[in-house]
Amino acid sequence: MHTQRLHWLVLVCCFLSTPAWSDAQTWKINLKNADIREFITQVSTITGKTFVVDPRVKGNVTVVSDRNLDTDAVYALFLSVLRVHGFGASRTGDVVRIVQSATVKQSGAPVNDDGGSLSEEVVTRVISARNVAAAELVKILRPMIPQYGHIAAVAQANVVIISDHADNIGRLLTIIRQVDVADEDEVVVVALEQAWVGSVVEILEQVAPDQIGKSADGPQRVLVIGNDRNNTLVLRGKSGPIAEVRSLIEQLDQPATSSGSTRVFKLNHADATGIAEILNGVLIDPRGRGDNSKSENTSIQADTSLNAIVVRADPGTITEIEDILRQLDIRKAQVLIEAAIVEISVDETSAIGIEAGAADATGESVPFVSTTLNGIISNVLSNIAATAGESGKIDPVQGIASVGSPTLAVARLDPDGVSFGAILNALAVNTSADLLSTPSVLTLDNEQANILAGQTVPFRTGSFTSTNNGASNPFTTIQRQDVGIELTVTPHIHDDSSIRLEVSQSVENVVNTGLEIGEAGFSDVVTNKRSIETTILADDRQTIVLGGLIQDDLRETRKRVPLIGSIPVLGRLFQNRSKARTKRHLLVFLRPTIQRNREEVADTTDRKYKGIWQVQIESRESGSESEPQLEQIYEGRRD
Repeated sequence: MHTQRLHWLVLVCCFLSTPAWSDAQTWKINLKNADIREFITQVSTITGKTFVVDPRVKGNVTVVSDRNLDTDAVYALFLSVLRVHGFGASRTGDVVRIVQSATVKQSGAPVNDDGGSLSEEVVTRVISARNVAAAELVKILRPMIPQYGHIAAVAQANVVIISDHADNIGRLLTIIRQVDVADEDEVVVVALEQAWVGSVVEILEQVAPDQIGKSADGPQRVLVIGNDRNNTLVLRGKSGPIAEVRSLIEQLDQPATSSGSTRVFKLNHADATGIAEILNGVLIDPRGRGDNSKSENTSIQADTSLNAIVVRADPGTITEIEDILRQLDIRKAQVLIEAAIVEISVDETSAIGIEAGAADATGESVPFVSTTLNGIISNVLSNIAATAGESGKIDPVQGIASVGSPTLAVARLDPDGVSFGAILNALAVNTSADLLSTPSVLTLDNEQANILAGQTVPFRTGSFTSTNNGASNPFTTIQRQDVGIELTVTPHIHDDSSIRLEVSQSVENVVNTGLEIGEAGFSDVVTNKRSIETTILADDRQTIVLGGLIQDDLRETRKRVPLIGSIPVLGRLFQNRSKARTKRHLLVFLRPTIQRNREEVADTTDRKYKGIWQVQIESRESGSESEPQLEQIYEGRRD
């Protein structure tokens, strides 16, 4: 967002600058994904108009222009941008309200009688009908009014009230003037059932250009207006010529003798198979349409090799398919999902106890007492006895070297007799380990992505024994499964800024139990698995945490010498206690980033590549090699 704002401000500085020799100040506007509210602010600065903006007016705009525009042209361009993005401007006095197109007719659009408004402004016109009933005009004009517009007739005053963009009202006013004539012309609306209105108008103009064409004139002239929205023709003229034209139209409006014409639509972004299924469901499936006459003559097939749609249908259906494809075959945004999987394990181990023992260096007697709860003193005495037997001398250093934990020892070493000692063992160990994995994956909007980093581990699924010639042959069946770190995510982009993520995250590893697989151990491989499965909502480039999983294991062990170790107070000299506690924390962080164009994808790729190269540089001596370009990885470069 900060990058877009900076880019917008730089552009504003560019088009606010004006040559010193210019008499009238002009601006050249070029915007790319600029915030529409910032655009409104700058237009207000340029034109000096006061805008009241509806809170629901949001989004980004792109404008490409190579012309210098004056103040009026900038405002006209501004209104066009609003209209393209589904917003409208309604002017009341010196205040211009900017609202959604669906509610613009209710926002107090000015009543304009002279047609002096800009073409993109939403206005309300009151048009008087002198020769034709206002209700009849409404029937003719209603299909030409967009959904957010409004048209109504006042029968008593015989006027038509229209709320729409000024340019569309101008077109409707032209039709009204041609229809609302004082002579004996009549107006007829003909609905076509089989033929397409565009082709019928073209044929009529070619058959009788002097009567129906644009340059036609005279008493036999018939004005033919085609309405693509509902496939109807509006005829105006004398009753005799209109009857002749209607007869010709009825002959043209017949079912096609063949199954229709064939068109091939090559798709640029959408998948041909999926689009074919949608079109078949909408146009051919009787449950999708009540009219089966077109579906019987319509065939839609997908060519996966060319990613194209092959359509055979009547012209009207083909026109409808063109309109559907224009809305479906669009470039889809991509989403880069970066994950950070952190596992922190903390081990706390403590042990305390006393061990005592004695050994005869001469070998003439055996130890009279020995407590080896942890095995420390036995290692010391055996080490001393071994060195004394080889060299004839007692070496205390050799005995101490066998101690691997903090101890306090008291001993008497006699080279000619008995050596004895007591060791106080106290051990406290705290260890922690961080496991950090950062997988990332790029996928299209509404498409599932999966990434796995791990191993394929065999698991036993069964065993049996076959007998052949008296010999038993055991068999074991196995099945390999993936074990490791796996991330599965499906992104759904909403309102160009928020993303709904369906996430499944698991961390699994094989446990080293120290036991063999068999009768004395486990029956199969043992694994630890931690997983998170959820659906979340995040903004673009927002880092969120999916959840945390804490595992706490506590183990206490006490060893003692029988009988003596049970004596109160004194028995503690013949005991050893240990405590082990393990905590594991698993946290998963996600950061989705929307990639709308090739520039953003290229920037992300370059950032990832440079990050890998930086890690490689840090592992080498400084100044060993210069950084290669990204394209060199396809040329077999070895670093």
